[in-house]
Amino acid sequence: MKVGIVSSWMETLSLFSFLTRYNHEYVVYYDSLHAPYWAKNFATSLAMVKKWVDWLKNEWVEKIIVPPVYELALLEEWEDKVLPLFKTYLLEYVFKFSLVWKIGMIWELADIQKIQNLVEKVSKEYVLTENQKSIKKFSYPFHYWCKEEHILNWLLSKLSWRSYLTNSLVKYEFRYFKDANVDTVVPCNYAYFNAQRTLWKLFNTKKTRFHWLEVLEKIFCLLVSDDSQYSVSIYATDQVEYLKNTKRLMRLLQRWKSVEIKRL
Repeated sequence: MKVGIVSSWMETLSLFSFLTRYNHEYVVYYDSLHAPYWAKNFATSLAMVKKWVDWLKNEWVEKIIVPPVYELALLEEWEDKVLPLFKTYLLEYVFKFSLVWKIGMIWELADIQKIQNLVEKVSKEYVLTENQKSIKKFSYPFHYWCKEEHILNWLLSKLSWRSYLTNSLVKYEFRYFKDANVDTVVPCNYAYFNAQRTLWKLFNTKKTRFHWLEVLEKIFCLLVSDDSQYSVSIYATDQVEYLKNTKRLMRLLQRWKSVEIKRL
């Protein structure tokens, strides 16, 4: 299958941690020139993502993966093309396994209210399980605890995921949700999965859940059939040499094969 990916640089490492294991023809629009999207208001960054999705449609891709919150915003318009990876993650794991109706969300955009509105819209499609109906403390609709941050993504992309600085900041940023006793923490950017081991150690898993990257991999396998040869084509908006020097990313992408990189 020909799978398109709109990436603003920071979530690509997380996605290809599992995408590289499956035989698809990946076409990546690597928009590092306009990254990070969170530095712009939501309407501006959404317009950029729409432009790149439209461009990928002309490349005859069958499904397109976009950053989580933009996926929720675009699904109504392009349901046939945009892969509902994050939406399925919310419905089948976050909401389904919630026991105390308190959902924590973290992202970098100041206008996090729009993100919350998109998630609430998805939650209206959710049907409570019998177990949830029988819990006296359970309340519906879900309540949301939101946190805005601005530096963590840079560290998760630039530094080692095991570095003391990265781990200390991850614990500091996510302690808000631990103190609030939220039921599930939802990362609104795939880059946060780079720190999933640190988060697993931070939270008491009997009280607070953080679903690992393996969950996204399971959803991807259910939504997309594995029936082609592995290949990666990257169309970059920035200097090609910069991408080639990103050794961790290139090692994941190559899988002992060549990667085609072009500058638009």
